[in-house]
Amino acid sequence: MATPKRRKSQPARADRAQGGLSFFSAYLEASRAPLAILVFLAPLILLYELLLVYAVRSGQGLVTIDAHRWILSLFEAMELGTFGLWLPGVLVVVVLLSWHAIERRPWTVDGSVIGLMWSESILAALPLVVFSQAALRFGGPAAAVVDFESLPLASKIAVSVGAGIYEELVFRLGLIGILLVVLEDAMKVAKPTAMAVAVAISAVAFTIYHPLRGADGGVQPARVVFYLAAGVYFGVLFAARGFGIAVGAHAFYDIASAIIATRHAGPE
Repeated sequence: MATPKRRKSQPARADRAQGGLSFFSAYLEASRAPLAILVFLAPLILLYELLLVYAVRSGQGLVTIDAHRWILSLFEAMELGTFGLWLPGVLVVVVLLSWHAIERRPWTVDGSVIGLMWSESILAALPLVVFSQAALRFGGPAAAVVDFESLPLASKIAVSVGAGIYEELVFRLGLIGILLVVLEDAMKVAKPTAMAVAVAISAVAFTIYHPLRGADGGVQPARVVFYLAAGVYFGVLFAARGFGIAVGAHAFYDIASAIIATRHAGPE
């Protein structure tokens, strides 16, 4: 009687394995959907945009990054005042909603997918955190686009979130997207080759965007290597896992770096 029981359990285990694989495949697809990305990013966008309004009202000045300033400059002519600070966040929302509408996807989002996206983003940030700490030993990315030294930890975290959102919007979704249109559609380059070239170009642009010079005014090779590697990493993550996970990993990496830097600097 033992033998029949084992025979019955084998299909059950196979079904469970197949079910787990199906769920994993479904998650990989669902997490790339624009509406799921929007729901995932909404708390991060709201956090950063609220900080901008708070910073202006408190007289602390505009706490932002260059990528965000570039987008803000597109709306300066409208002279919308404080409301204009929200427009980059609105732009992200409009892009994702338009993308969703074009693909005609259903207007539903599975909450478990959003939870897994948070977990995956944190895990995806860990390799870069380890790499950045190793790079620091060789004179790596000590400088930042925004001067963190005068900011409280909460503002550092919020600026880190902004970097994740708007740098990925500019360098991955924007630049890689444009390059793919040119390479694939206009030049008829094969998709794998086009993606590889687009990721490489965006990584170089991402590197140049960051401060590469040290206190002596010379270019620091360790910084070049780090930012180039980070640009490639985020580009590959964008290609393999989509815009949402790339933003999440970037934001969580910057948050972790800000917390580590603050602890090393001692109490504020």
